[in-house]
Parts: sequence; C-alpha cells; structure tokens
Amino acid sequence: MLREFLWAVVALLAAAPARAEWREVRTDHFLLTINDTEEGAREFATRLERFDSAMRRLYSVPDSTDRHLNPLRIYALEGPLFYRVCGCPGAAGVYRPQVAGSYIYSLHMPGIDRKTKTGWWSSQTVLLHEYSHHFAYSSFPMAYPYWFSEGFAEFNAQASFETDGSIIIGYPANYRAEGLKSGNHLSPKQLFEPERYSTEDFDLLYGRGWLLTHYLMLHPGRRPQLVAYLTALNSGKRSLEAAEAAFGDLKQLNLILDAYQRGKLAPPLRIAPAPEAPKMTMRSLPPGEAAMLPYHLLATTGINKEYRYQIALEATKTARRYPDDPIAQERLAEIELAADRMDDAQRAIDAALAGKPDLMEGLLYKGLIVLRAASEGKTPDAKGWLAARPWFVKANRADPSAAMPLYLYYESFVGAKAAPPAAAVNALKRAEVLAPEATEVRMALARQMLLDGDAQSARVLLQPVAFTPHSKDNAARRILDLIDAGKIAEAKAAFDKPDARKDD
Repeated sequence: MLREFLWAVVALLAAAPARAEWREVRTDHFLLTINDTEEGAREFATRLERFDSAMRRLYSVPDSTDRHLNPLRIYALEGPLFYRVCGCPGAAGVYRPQVAGSYIYSLHMPGIDRKTKTGWWSSQTVLLHEYSHHFAYSSFPMAYPYWFSEGFAEFNAQASFETDGSIIIGYPANYRAEGLKSGNHLSPKQLFEPERYSTEDFDLLYGRGWLLTHYLMLHPGRRPQLVAYLTALNSGKRSLEAAEAAFGDLKQLNLILDAYQRGKLAPPLRIAPAPEAPKMTMRSLPPGEAAMLPYHLLATTGINKEYRYQIALEATKTARRYPDDPIAQERLAEIELAADRMDDAQRAIDAALAGKPDLMEGLLYKGLIVLRAASEGKTPDAKGWLAARPWFVKANRADPSAAMPLYLYYESFVGAKAAPPAAAVNALKRAEVLAPEATEVRMALARQMLLDGDAQSARVLLQPVAFTPHSKDNAARRILDLIDAGKIAEAKAAFDKPDARKDD
C-alpha cells in the first residue's frame, strides 16, 4: 500500500498547480509553515489543534502554558522541496525532537488526502503518526518499547475529522493488513525485545505493534495490564520480563491477537468537539524569508559535509537579493556556519542584528561564532565557552521561552570545566521543562543530577533516551545499567566518554 501511495504522490506532483504563498500560522501548540491559500492554511492549523485537543482529553493531559511558549514546528511541504530537505527517502513525514525546536516535515497533499479513505496511507496519516510520537515524548517522557512506541502512533493516526467537530480515533490500519496476513510471524521475544531477538520484517513489527496496542487500548479489562507493563519497564525490568508479568503467557497472548485480527475489531473512540475554537495568528512570509526557507530547512535537518560549500554558495546568491531582511541574513549565517565559512557567517549575522538587534537566533549564532573562533581544535576550549557565554545570556533575554540559550548557558560552564552555579543548573532545568523530548537536555540534566547525588532523578531522565525505539544500543542505556547496578562512580565517568556525547 505504501508503494501505491508514493506513486500517487508522484502523479499528483506532476499536475499540481502552484499554491498562493508561504504563510506562518501560530496556534497555542503549533507553529505551522505552509505554502497555501489563507483558507487552506487556516484549515490545516485548525485540524492540528483539533487533534491535539482530542489527544489531551483522550489521555487526560492538561494543557500547559509551557507548551504554548515552545510550540512544535510543522513544515507542510510539497514533494520536491520535502524530498530535498527531509533526508528521509521513501517516507512521507519525519519527526525530529531537538532542543533548538522540535519539528515535523510533512508532505502537503490535500488533493490525495481528500480522496483517501480513513485507515489508508495519506500525508495526514503520517503527520498524525509523527505528532503522536511528539505528544507521547513531551507529555509522558518515559521508556517506550519499540512495539508500543510505533503501535501508539499508528493507533492515533487512524483518525477522522467529523463535520460536527468531533474526532474518531482508532480505526483499523488497513495498510498494515498485507504484512499481518503475509504468513510471517513474530515470536513474543521478537515483538517485545526486537533489539535482542532481531527481526528484519519491520512492516510486520509495526503491524503487530499496532494490533496489540489497538487490542489493549480498546478493551477496558486489558488497559491495567498495559499500565502494569509500562510501569515495570520503567522500574528497570527488561521488556520481555515486564510483558510476562503483566500479560501472563505470551504464547497465549499471541493466539488471542491472531483471533482478534481475524475477528471483529473493537469500535474506535469518538472524542467530542473541542470546547472552543483554536486561537491563531497568521502572517505571510516576506520575500526574503520565503526565498531562504529551503536553506533554513536544509540546515535544520543537517547537510552532508560534501554539499555544504555548494549550498552556502547558493544561499549567498539568494540572500544578496535581500540585504535588508534580518531573517534572510540570519538564515544565511546558519548555512555559512554549517559550511565553516566563519567570516561570511560573521558578516551575515552582523547584518541580521543591525536590522533586528533582539533577534534571538542571531544572538545565539553570534555566541556560536565566538565559540568556534576561540577554539583551535575540534572541541571548544574553556576560553571559547567563556567568550561565548554573554551572547547566550543575551539570547535568553531576547526570548526567555527558547530552550537552546538556556542549555548553552549551562554547557558554557561544563565546557569551561567549571562547576555550574545554581543559576546555570536552574537554566538547564527550565530547558528540560520547555523541551522534555530533547535528548541533549535530558542527558545533560541526568549528568548533573548524578553529580548532585540524585541517582533516581538521573535514572528517570535517562529512560526515554535509553529506550529510544530505533536504537539498539546507546550510551544512555549503558549508564542506566550502571546506575541500576549501583556503580554510581562508573556511571558518572561514563558521561564524559566521547560516545556519551553522540546522543546529542
């Protein structure tokens, strides 16, 4: 089914007319960038907020002003731009949690989405899948096993937006039927611990994960078992052991799932309309900001080293047309930094700050340029961190709700090999509140908690990183194992090993 969907994408792109203009829509929980008419942009943003409201009520997650301060960035992109910047061949969407601002790149194909039946592939399905990941990681930062992380996202993504304002969640994921009916099987070991008992059939792993999640979520008698399983997993038990304790005989559970797949699935859930219409503000991107958007997206994703110089030349040519646009110049500085063209980055950021002295990103990049210039080796030295610190303070004053200046302010002490003062530790804690899904913040705060003698808080912070579904092995899991073994001194030392920084 995915293959047919992608061919439909190609066909639509060949005939798709140009849309109105680039717009940015800010709501309580999202910052949407989209190339569409005003009506289309408003409709897209409204659906996002309706889905968020439904998820919060379904899972009893209260709204938070901190979420309003740091909304998730959504980029709804047409095919050519999407595939140029996302770094995700064969996918229709990608979610990246980051301290600089978590984001989703999503294919924007309203024509196909309108024709696609609920339960089948569409760009909306993929977007809701990726948002479900963000919702889980930011609302309930904890250890998620592979099957449930993907099963939860698949479960919520099968949604329909009803004309009365309600949303129905939990339709069958029909595009998983082929994999589930293929005749292949996953053993309980492969389902619950695929990192130990490897499987190459990820379509089946996703499908089986969705089926088990659907069964557990929609059968009230089974929900306590799911809670018991996740609680045991987050208390230090291995996934397979936790599953046996919560669900009983796993072979019997497999047979029950087989019967559930063949029989009648439980009906989906209807969530009543949101109590009030979402608030939103909209602006059209100025020509310079719109022209530089592709380069900003490339820099956000990360550019391969062999292409950075060429892309910097392209970005420079574009930015020259908008010398008085602070955002265009800041976007240029972002690319120049990635390409290690420091003099060019300096000129671009100075131009940006001349037009907008309180531009948070500009002040942040100024600090990064100082940090880079003051460091002779690959690793920033104490002198560099000390010189950059005032710029991180200025960036924080320009936008107190941005997590990155807070994180870098704390890191400026660690990098300078100085004990972070209470203000720096509090800044890091605030960054974790604003971006609880960001790996680098959780790793840094876990390290600090361990140094402060709070091994339990360090453990809680490490769990979401240690059990990242797509990672078989990482530094966070090794440190977590050391904490559980009571080897606190070794756990502290492990944070300073080079591979611990790779989780950033």
